[in-house]
Order: sequence, then C-alpha cells, then structure tokens
Amino acid sequence: MSVKLETPVKTCTDWDARAYQQFSRLRQQPVDELLGRVDLENPQRIYDLGCGTGIATKILADRWPEAEIKGIDSSKDMLQVARCLPIKARWQHADLQHWKPRKPADLLFAAAVLHFIDDHRTLLPGLLRHLNTGGCLAAHMPDWRDALWYRLMLETLDDAGPCGRPIGTAQLRQRMAARTLLSLEDYYRLLAPLTHSLDIWETEQLQVVRGSSPIYDWVKVSALRPVMQGLTSEEQARFIYHYLMRVHAHYPQEDDGHTLFAFKRIFIVAKV
Repeated sequence: MSVKLETPVKTCTDWDARAYQQFSRLRQQPVDELLGRVDLENPQRIYDLGCGTGIATKILADRWPEAEIKGIDSSKDMLQVARCLPIKARWQHADLQHWKPRKPADLLFAAAVLHFIDDHRTLLPGLLRHLNTGGCLAAHMPDWRDALWYRLMLETLDDAGPCGRPIGTAQLRQRMAARTLLSLEDYYRLLAPLTHSLDIWETEQLQVVRGSSPIYDWVKVSALRPVMQGLTSEEQARFIYHYLMRVHAHYPQEDDGHTLFAFKRIFIVAKV
C-alpha cells in the first residue's frame, strides 16, 4: 500500500491554524454541546482558555456581547487568525500551565485544551479558585487513550525504528502511554466538595470525514503534536509512514468516500 502526505512533515510540530480549521464544523459541535449546559445569565468577565483560532470565542461573544472576553492561547499562529474575527475580544499569548488571570472570572471556558496539561487533581481545583462566587468552569476534553487510532500511534512508536525497534526516547513513549484524564467518578469526587453544582458527562461521536488521510489530518494538529516534537526529522518521516500504513488498514474509506472514526469526549460544568 502507498500513502500520500498532503502537508509537509514539519507542520506536525507546531500549532497549524489552517490545518486546525479544516474540520472547524466538527470541532464546533462539542463547543455548542458544552455551552448548552452553561446556565449563566449575564457573565461580566469570560476567559476562553486555549482559544486557538477563536471558534469558541466567537460563540461566547455572540451569546454575551456585553461581556469582557479574553482568549488565551500558547500559539501565536492561532492567535493571529483569532485576531481577525469581527468580535469584541482581547487576546493573550500565554502558557496555561503558568497562566493566572489578573481579575477573577465569571466563566472559564476550556474547549479541547485541558487534556494537554498534567495533574488534573491540582489543575482543576486551581482553576475554580479563579472564579467569582456563582462563576462557572466549563470544559470539554477529548478522551482518546483507548481509541484505536491512538493505540496505533503507540504501536508505531514501539516498532517504527530501524529493524522494528522503538522510535524516539523511552520518556516520549512513556509520556504518550500515560493517562492525563481521570474517570468521570474521580472528577466528581475531586470537584463536588468545591462546587455548588456539578455536571459531568461523556459522549462518543461518530466523526464522518473526507480526504485521502482524514484521520491523520485530524490528529496531526492535536494528539500527534507531542510525538512530532519529540522526534528528529528522520524519525518523524519514519513514524508518519508507518502510522499511515496502520491507519489506512484499520480505517478503510467507505463506498461514499467518507472515513468513519469514533471520538470520545468528557464534559464538565462546575459552578462555585
């Protein structure tokens, strides 16, 4: 089987705003689902954590046009795209692991970002402390550790090197195999004592996508970024070749030209 890369290998190492927007409609769906559970009448100060290209920020600005909204992201490329949006918002380039707001929030909105940060037992209670009384933390996080495409990634790290040896460092392989997310029950036990109301749920959506390598195109801008950052250029090429071979074998294109893959997410809406 032959595989074809539609974008250069180097685009996997950095946040790629154009590639991220390729599936903007699908990426917006969990934002809409999460926001539908946020019961706030008139939040004055909103922070969109990991705002990216501003998909969620625009929705927040449309819903609460009088609110003070700030988008926070670690990617200058993403923020450059977000700044072109015709909305009243401010933007801040910052690493969320070390970010603290100057003023407390009425809403902290985190769409598909907190799963990149370790130690949720410390992270989430810390975020709650940045809320005003009656404020809300709303987050959704991809839960991909048991997904077939993620297991294929781990398998590729184990044998994509020369002569079937592992590729990258042992630390990289251990990091990618580790689980950042907690169980739904553990999130409840962690957050319930700190909140006035708490809503936690999980969904599994069937993604229906087009393209010659749509699953790779989806995950290269998110789950695969830490992998690419930990590999040399030669290792990146070997990894992508072997990973695509596996993905194409396990996710065949349907007769109508679409490719199907299931995608799980955890949602949390916590009010203090």
